[in-house]
Amino acid sequence: MSLYENLLKDEEYLKIVRKIEGMHFITDGKWDWEHGLGHYQRVSEYARKILYQLGADSRTIDLAMFASLLHDLGLSKGDKMDHAIESAKLATQFIEKVSVTDQEKEMLYQAISDHSKGNHIASPIGLALVLADKLDVTYHRTENSSIQDKINTEIQKIKHVDIRITDGKLIVIYETDKDFDINILKEWKKAITIPKRVSEYLNKEFIFMLNGNEVDYSDILSFKELLKK
Repeated sequence: MSLYENLLKDEEYLKIVRKIEGMHFITDGKWDWEHGLGHYQRVSEYARKILYQLGADSRTIDLAMFASLLHDLGLSKGDKMDHAIESAKLATQFIEKVSVTDQEKEMLYQAISDHSKGNHIASPIGLALVLADKLDVTYHRTENSSIQDKINTEIQKIKHVDIRITDGKLIVIYETDKDFDINILKEWKKAITIPKRVSEYLNKEFIFMLNGNEVDYSDILSFKELLKK
């Protein structure tokens, strides 16, 4: 049985997840997004898809899916802290339960602690996790939000996000309602900046597509963000 499948049967893990699912996270009065098991499993699937397209082996994919289930556990302590670092600390108890090498432990810890910003991508696991986390920006995240402001209601118009990685391109594909306002991503710039950063790391061209059309995302990002490597 895979690391991913085993963790989904761990009652101690599921207890923490249920606690998070019963919490609301209203950082700066804006975000009240779903951070429960649904999010973790969607991130896991994105991580699998990313690494498969990059030619990773099954062990690397399993480790990345395992890390995806663990990446937000720090939110069980609230959202007024560096949740990525807290998640890495809490993840240690579950990492220690399974058969992984010291090198794999280090990769898991580093990937989880860096997943929010992706400033220090150090392995395929870290690359997959930070990118996968930002791809999960569909209606699932805000449809049950206790806050229904412009941002959250607009996010609900995003029905599907896909990723395609070729020899020379990293393509993020959004499928949305026709009246979706792409400018809402100015409030969630990581949806653009993180895939762009990963594409640069992989030495690939980044392309953003909306409902079948390539989008010029320069209006969403500042000039500094467009130039940042």
